Amino acid sequence: MFPLSTQARIALAQSHSMQARATVFSPTYGVLELPISGGSVDVDATSKIRRSATVQADPRWWPRSPTDLLAPYGSTCRVDYGIVLTSGDTEWVPLMSGYLDEASRTRPVSSSGDLTVKVVDPAARVAEDRLDVPAQTIANATAVGEIARLVRETLGAQVEVVDQTGSGLVASVIVIERERWDAVEKLGDFLGAEAFFDQLGRLVIRPQPTMSQAPVWTVRTGNGGNLLTAKDKLSRELVYNRIVASGQRTDGVPAVYATATDTTSLAYYGGPFGKKPRFYTSELLTTAAQCQTTADALLARVRGTAAQIEIETLVNPALDSGDVLTVVDTMAGETHHVIDKLSVPLSPDGTQSITTRSDDLPAET
Repeated sequence: MFPLSTQARIALAQSHSMQARATVFSPTYGVLELPISGGSVDVDATSKIRRSATVQADPRWWPRSPTDLLAPYGSTCRVDYGIVLTSGDTEWVPLMSGYLDEASRTRPVSSSGDLTVKVVDPAARVAEDRLDVPAQTIANATAVGEIARLVRETLGAQVEVVDQTGSGLVASVIVIERERWDAVEKLGDFLGAEAFFDQLGRLVIRPQPTMSQAPVWTVRTGNGGNLLTAKDKLSRELVYNRIVASGQRTDGVPAVYATATDTTSLAYYGGPFGKKPRFYTSELLTTAAQCQTTADALLARVRGTAAQIEIETLVNPALDSGDVLTVVDTMAGETHHVIDKLSVPLSPDGTQSITTRSDDLPAET
């Protein structure tokens, strides 16, 4: 969750006003604060492109050439949400920083005449930059260093990298056939981590979020509550109680492997829930210790009963995917959930939709 002042937290707990702004950085025009009339910013931890936005702007800004302000040929955009405090000041919360991806309009124009601009985070650029020929990761380089290198080769050395893993693990040499971002995700899985771009456009490498983290926000029903609707789902579909992580060999030598087993939750291995293993294989795993680290990290994401909830709440623009949310419902009691997806409206009449983590894992092989 993006840090908020005490005054902003107080404002979010009661009726307040909001503002939204989009600042465009154009190679031709320089910097311009673009007036916007609506739209939304969406965050999805299950997508390669974690952050995307659609903003409505005045039709006079329709790009008529590749060098115009809103042409998707190099301009970048930062979207901010403003919380109007009781003092009358506005506290701005960054929602995303990324590249203009698309501008669209319908003619004859509607009553508002607005055009729609789509913004995507920098992972889109990295994913587009596929390799001309297969390449290898650098021998004896750390996984964190290789993630940073693959991204900076596309976006430039100025990209800020925030490493929250503190890992010095050396990555095994792997072949990158074509997809640069797929290699970034594989290296993240090797660390039991995830790599993504945050609200400020920084590359963040952090351990996979789990329910063991402290909750950062509470939504509740009842008088003064901010929870509008809730849809609950209880399932065993994405619950596993054993992870088997193994290396991948093509030379006939037996691959190393390790297991992590749930022995403490209600869905413990061999108990009433049954036995439900999950298998993960990667060429990055060359030692039993590496296999154990990966198995432990994956098990932390899927142990226990999968309770998923989709809610609609009053807006808190500082929330982010991976945050732990406390939901207090007068009928269902108090539960904790990891945020997987959320949407932030850019108009005062909008509400916020949040979906909790479904604990998706890397593809099973």
